[in-house]
Amino acid sequence: MEPLFQAAIVVIILLLAVIFVSKYVLDARRAELKGTRRELQALQQEHAREYERFTALMSVTSDSLIILDANSRVGFLNAAAQTLFGVDEGHGLRLDELGWAYELQSLVEQAMQYGEPIGHTVVKGARTFAVRVRPLRTGADRGVLIGLNEITELQRLGRARREFVANISHELRTPVTTLHLLADTLSGKTIKDREFSEELIGKIRAQVDLLHQLTDELMDLALIESGQAPIKLIETRAVELVNEAVEPLRPQLERKGIALTLQVPEDLVVLADTQAIRKVLGNLIHNAIKFTNSGGRIAVRALAHGENVEFAIEDNGCGIAAKDLPRIFERFYKADRARARQPGELRGTGLGLAIAKHMVEAHGGQIRADSVEGQGATFFFTLPAAN
Repeated sequence: MEPLFQAAIVVIILLLAVIFVSKYVLDARRAELKGTRRELQALQQEHAREYERFTALMSVTSDSLIILDANSRVGFLNAAAQTLFGVDEGHGLRLDELGWAYELQSLVEQAMQYGEPIGHTVVKGARTFAVRVRPLRTGADRGVLIGLNEITELQRLGRARREFVANISHELRTPVTTLHLLADTLSGKTIKDREFSEELIGKIRAQVDLLHQLTDELMDLALIESGQAPIKLIETRAVELVNEAVEPLRPQLERKGIALTLQVPEDLVVLADTQAIRKVLGNLIHNAIKFTNSGGRIAVRALAHGENVEFAIEDNGCGIAAKDLPRIFERFYKADRARARQPGELRGTGLGLAIAKHMVEAHGGQIRADSVEGQGATFFFTLPAAN
């Protein structure tokens, strides 16, 4: 029995040793796993923080950003891109499912093929985008980053700037050329005819006045469009504004024999910058005189409409063609109404109605025109009523 007992003792000791060693190994492994788990959790938290920073960075840019994988499927869209494409997430979608395959697929393929960034301008309907496609590579993974920056408004401003330069050059060329010709006439010979010399001097003064008006109106327009023109609203009787605008124009009315009717209630009070609105009224009435034949009629009215007062300047002149009506408030746009001007009468600068529009809108009002060609025109604008 003794050998068996001793063998049993050895087995028990070995089992205890195995159990002890196993427990030690398991404890060590458990501790190692806990450490690994903590490291994984730390890595996950760091990854979450990095992704949060990444998405925050992508969300603050106004550019639409897209990340595509090697199969041209969406891996990421920022908020601007989600709005542009009309999707909430877009993960896994293809370009054709976003509706942009025609515009972007060839750029994506070129960037992946050559491994270099590619820039291009893409037109989508009425909108224009500057597109930049940059290849991405992380280990064996490939993809592209697409950035779309809408430049529709930028292009419109560029066209407006070019048109402005062309228009101002044209408007300056006419009076400058006239002044040059008149100067040549004066210097080319001795003028003994006093009446003729006074006529030349009068023409010179008229051209200088036109240049002066052009520069003044350009400065007014620049101040208004930049928001730097101070608008000081005060309570003012509408009839006073109309009378002050009409008074300097009475000689022109008398010269053309135009009958002027004023229909403005004495108790009608508006909130207005008096100097600005006098300019608006003066410009509209002056235009009515210019484009109304001798012996014609002009009426100026003002009526209360709820919280606003509506002014109307109506004439029975040559009117405005339907094709011109939508554009008459644009800078330098001149409707073809030259036939209504008196012989020798100078054309305007083409800025008056643009300035009037900006001034009225700065008061919170609106301005518009109604006309049937050959039957006259009526200009309406509103101002806030003084309560």
